[in-house]
Amino acid sequence: MTKDLNINTTSGSVEVVYMEFKKVTISLPKNLYDQGINLVNKGFFSNFSDLVRSGIRTEFKEINPLIRDFDENNIYNDKELVLGVKESMKEAENKKGKILKSDKEMDEYFEAL
Repeated sequence: MTKDLNINTTSGSVEVVYMEFKKVTISLPKNLYDQGINLVNKGFFSNFSDLVRSGIRTEFKEINPLIRDFDENNIYNDKELVLGVKESMKEAENKKGKILKSDKEMDEYFEAL
């Protein structure tokens, strides 16, 4: 267990926070590793661990609306549903999804499936 100093200045004052870190070993496809190293070498991240932490934080931010909107026991037991909802959210952000504006449109959509 290692502890690092984290200084939070977002509130306009200095807040000293000690964070506990856990070491994790992961396996990645070579192309993901190479792309990550490329980002580190270009200065987007200070090191590979910083890149991985950033990616995890992004995933947490994306899934937080699901946590707030759905009952945890019902949704998290169905991993396929969670993946489907995340994919739908990405499609909507990219303007690729279809927006159903009424109950009738939803009924027609699901009947056609």
